[in-house]
Amino acid sequence: MPILRFRHLVAGLVFFFATVAVAPSAVAQLAVEEGSRLRMVYFAGAESYLVPYAARTFFNSLAFQARLLGYEPDTDITVLLADFEDYGNAGVSVVPRNTMLVQVAPLSFAFETIAANERMNTIMNHELVHVATMDQASRRDRMFRRLFGGKVQPIAEQPETVLYSYLTAPRTLAPRWYHEGIAVFIDTWMAGGIGRAQSGYDEMVFRAMVRDNARFYDPLGLVSEGTKIDFQLQINSYLYGTRFMMWLAYTYSPQKLLEWVKRQEGSRAYYAAHFRDVFGRSLEDAWAAWIEWEREFQRKNLEAIRQYPTTPYRDVSSRALGSVSRAYYDPSVGRIYAAFNYPGVVAHVGAIDVETGALERLVDIKGPVIYTVASLAYDPSARQLFYTTDNGAHRDLVRLDPRTRKTELLIRDARIGDLAFNPADKSLWGLRHLNGIVSLVRIPPPYREWTRVYTWPYGTVVYDLDVSPDGTRVSASFGEISGRQDVRILSTERLLAGDAEPIDRFDFGPSVPSGFVFTPDGKALVGSSYYTGVSNIFKYDLESKEIIALSNAETGFFRPIPRPQDDELFVFRYSGEGFVPSRIQARPLEDVAAITFFGERLVEKHPVLKDWMVGSPNDVKLEEKGLRQGEYRLAGGLGRESVYPMVQGYKDTVAVGVRANLSDPLQLNRLSLSASYSPWSLHGRDEQLHLRVEYQRY
Repeated sequence: MPILRFRHLVAGLVFFFATVAVAPSAVAQLAVEEGSRLRMVYFAGAESYLVPYAARTFFNSLAFQARLLGYEPDTDITVLLADFEDYGNAGVSVVPRNTMLVQVAPLSFAFETIAANERMNTIMNHELVHVATMDQASRRDRMFRRLFGGKVQPIAEQPETVLYSYLTAPRTLAPRWYHEGIAVFIDTWMAGGIGRAQSGYDEMVFRAMVRDNARFYDPLGLVSEGTKIDFQLQINSYLYGTRFMMWLAYTYSPQKLLEWVKRQEGSRAYYAAHFRDVFGRSLEDAWAAWIEWEREFQRKNLEAIRQYPTTPYRDVSSRALGSVSRAYYDPSVGRIYAAFNYPGVVAHVGAIDVETGALERLVDIKGPVIYTVASLAYDPSARQLFYTTDNGAHRDLVRLDPRTRKTELLIRDARIGDLAFNPADKSLWGLRHLNGIVSLVRIPPPYREWTRVYTWPYGTVVYDLDVSPDGTRVSASFGEISGRQDVRILSTERLLAGDAEPIDRFDFGPSVPSGFVFTPDGKALVGSSYYTGVSNIFKYDLESKEIIALSNAETGFFRPIPRPQDDELFVFRYSGEGFVPSRIQARPLEDVAAITFFGERLVEKHPVLKDWMVGSPNDVKLEEKGLRQGEYRLAGGLGRESVYPMVQGYKDTVAVGVRANLSDPLQLNRLSLSASYSPWSLHGRDEQLHLRVEYQRY
């Protein structure tokens, strides 16, 4: 998940500040519920309905962190519920205070990179592991926190604050793969094994690397090159970090892994030094051992897949295209249209010539997102593309003529994605996210306004929308709050009358059905699923109700594009550099091999992980938490952050002094007071004392 750099928190708060400045009425809407170490801030009205459930997931997860990691917060944890983005996300920081930003929109299930668990439960479990492993303090840490009046946030103008920050919260300065790895590892077993530690996508990534004899990053390479030039960028921190944590738990034990990540009495402050104390070897040596183990493990999985003939493919493009949106094939021009985002090139809508493989950049995309880039739909009769921009915020709807490359902004801040074109009446259909809830909408020509068709309750996530060629049916994948995932086919006529009862449905058990679309004759749907642990292409026959496997892939096939009057499919093949457009023959297969998941091996060896399941947040008795309601004090509420000695330069002399920082819990108001003295100044007594007051308010 996403889930989750602190810069997302900063970006969200900046957006919030702008909202407050433009619309003063929003100030009065910011409410708070606090008590029992929780301070939950939210927009009254828009998010009030979600607060009781979000609070239950918070307390449920926090109690688990106490049981597993021995973490008990000694200050409040501030949680801001926001709806600044069209996809769910979260960010956390524990310096200078424990603060969490939660974007309440639905999570993206693209390529099953995120677990199909309920979003608020997933977010709280993941983020509170971060809080616990970064904020947990030994006696020495607590001593420095008292000495400096709190945890010190590093600032550029005072380089010594890096040292102070390390002394007050040493584990925050570990690399990101460490933080994300342990958070994903624990949140997966908290959810009963639903998470990236049991992810078909993660298995595919490492299986592809072994098959292609690709280079694995070492710890230093991962935090430098591996998160900068790879198409997955910071997601590699999740991939490598989680896998390494799993190997440590498998090779040693889950208890040994927890001993390393806990900050308890007798532990070393520096994460790598403590690693040697716990495991008796250097981190680099263990990392190399894991890579050798991983290569052997994935070689065996490849052998298992090859028990049956693998599906041959012919690549359409000579290179991988990084992240890719839904794609469309226009046989009249022999081109595939999609949105792409790969290293070295700005994200764009492009066209691939299926005969030559030549890629044409049509228009750059503002605000792409990882994996899906943007939402895309195609009108084949008018040869017009519709796509979304600002995909990391509130999405805009834009029309593109691929022949002239002319674009037209249709609806600003529409917040509509998963676009699908209805050939029968030329309308666009899409899914709108608002305040954590999904609505199906229809956009008739000239595509300037939308109308709501149906709204599902919180907890139902709808994605991968498609409309049948005759316009009579709509298909989509559904994720429920229970974790169940299925594809549902609904009647367009009944939907417009307010009836969303499906006329047909199918599923793949716990696996996410991905990218299912109607065939040109409307008699079947084709898509992908990790049903066997490998993402293969499946067809669902609408008449016989039969699910038929169409591929046996070594890595994974995704986003099939059916062709009219042809048993050939265009698919996107996963490679280590991203997704490659390819051709396969769509022929029914009798046998498709399954792989072994690392998580499966891990829990068999260490069944104690089954006891880590956190249980239902509905068991939390919220009335016992003594939560108090009120308004968040935007105009004040300043409290002490930290107080510490500092060294400054004044002209050609040294000045020594002290700096005090104050702010409110969300750092909307910040006040710093600095006083220093130049004892060796040659500029007279009038220039020996230096005072500075700085106030920042957004």
